[in-house]
Amino acid sequence: MGAKISYCALCCFFLFPAFASGDGGNITQIGEDVVVNAGEVLNGDAVAIMGDVIVDGRISGDAVAVMGDVIVSGTVEGDATAVGGRVMVEGNGRVLGKISQVGIAGGIGEVLRNPGKYEFYWNPKILGPRSTVFNFLRLLCILALGALTIALFPNNVEVAANVVDKDAVGKLIKGLVLMLLMPVVVLLLVFTLIGIPLIPAVFLLAAIAGFFGYVAISVFMGRRLNEHVRIASNLFTEYLLGALVLGLVQLMPFLGWIVSLAVFILSLGITFDSRFGTRGA
Repeated sequence: MGAKISYCALCCFFLFPAFASGDGGNITQIGEDVVVNAGEVLNGDAVAIMGDVIVDGRISGDAVAVMGDVIVSGTVEGDATAVGGRVMVEGNGRVLGKISQVGIAGGIGEVLRNPGKYEFYWNPKILGPRSTVFNFLRLLCILALGALTIALFPNNVEVAANVVDKDAVGKLIKGLVLMLLMPVVVLLLVFTLIGIPLIPAVFLLAAIAGFFGYVAISVFMGRRLNEHVRIASNLFTEYLLGALVLGLVQLMPFLGWIVSLAVFILSLGITFDSRFGTRGA
């Protein structure tokens, strides 16, 4: 579990062109493929963001690709999950756990991984903070990161989503208190030499807590919407429905800012109340 939490922290660098990390037997690549060659054994999980997971050898944990494919010619002893791509079991390949694939932006993932194959004419302002392209890419990253969170922590997200509407006012109050306490904690750390290095950790923890709660809210909203549209019922689908609606609302002038603030405050309260999805109502 500790290794998987580190994956969520690494996703804060999602827009960097390439990033690689190894945590014990776990491997995470951003912008590149994770390859386990024939005869090799990876005692852990393999995660590729905007890349493929290619398994010709053996993985004792899970194989997860976000905006990429999981290609198995060897053995994956855990689950194989592709978000925005496919899980392909070839030849004598085996996946002993569950196979999950969610086709969100597979084509866009290919464009991002191989921009040289396509002709684009870029305006220097195209990625400005107010531009449509910037907002679209931001939403795409949020969708991918949320899907990865669900792939790694499905039970935790399920528990948190189930308590979203239980004492929502109380969760808002707790979230507001936590948000107001954060600058106080930072100020106290500033006055101690030992505490200064912990300041980035405070902001990182708040960001992770807020995003986890956001995923739970999106699943909750998507579940309610799915009662009317009645498409395939699973965490990924419910998250995508809810996140898309939230994303569209947050793009609205003024109202979007208010909704974003309210969602962040409620997210902190949900994460605190559910202890990151480890405790139900």
